[in-house]
Amino acid sequence: MTKEITREVDGQEAETGPERGDRWERVIGPIGATFLAVVLIVAGELLVANGVLNEIIVPRPTHVLSALVSTLSEGFFYTHLWVTTSEVLIGFVLGTLIGFSVGAALGISRRARAIAYPYIVAFQGLPKVVLAPLFITIFGFGIESKVVMAIAISFFPVLINTMAGLTGVDPQARRLMRSLSASDWHVFTKLSLPSSLPLIFAGVKTGLTLALVGAIVGEFVGAERGLGYLLDVYSYQLEVPRVWAITGILAAMGVILFLVIEWVDRKVVFWQSRRDMSATM
Repeated sequence: MTKEITREVDGQEAETGPERGDRWERVIGPIGATFLAVVLIVAGELLVANGVLNEIIVPRPTHVLSALVSTLSEGFFYTHLWVTTSEVLIGFVLGTLIGFSVGAALGISRRARAIAYPYIVAFQGLPKVVLAPLFITIFGFGIESKVVMAIAISFFPVLINTMAGLTGVDPQARRLMRSLSASDWHVFTKLSLPSSLPLIFAGVKTGLTLALVGAIVGEFVGAERGLGYLLDVYSYQLEVPRVWAITGILAAMGVILFLVIEWVDRKVVFWQSRRDMSATM
């Protein structure tokens, strides 16, 4: 009887151990990030107060926070925020669709890959900043030129990861499906695409951050609205705390969008998340 009770207690400890570890892992990240933020803010205040950092270049964190609150309380700010968000999201979605479509075509067809791949690599090697004036000349100072700029920067990671994922499918699994008389469509939808999704989503996450970069670069070159336009105006007016505040808002926007894509990744590629969880146990 005593041995059975001991065995049950040991089993309960073995079951609750990983759960406690998972809870601690979920908590330690936010706690550590908050602690690091406090340390950086205090260090910034002390460095500026003691003259180690020039306040004209690096303002005090408290001044940046005050500028952030003031900026968020102004109604015109949300018009510029909406413009930049629209540019990023539209450019990201279109860039992802283009990158996935071209990457799937190149991953499936070896001939198409041999013909088009050098041109795609050459386009990616081209500094995208030089394309911004060209896009503005063609599409004007409106949202269209910034969307095209976001597409031009964000589509390549999705393309490369899609092509790499499709060409890296296990050939034995492919031959097995062929032996079962599976069509090309079934091989693609049941084998190639699911096995490539983790790599594709990695490219999608990278493309999202690059879409934000593309939109801001386009606004720097020529725009009448947007957060990049506000950065340019505040820099010209030497309102350094507001420049840092807008920079922090852009960073927060990138983090939020990245977390949304990561959540979608966990829901779509659910088997990968389960595999990671089982590997940690």
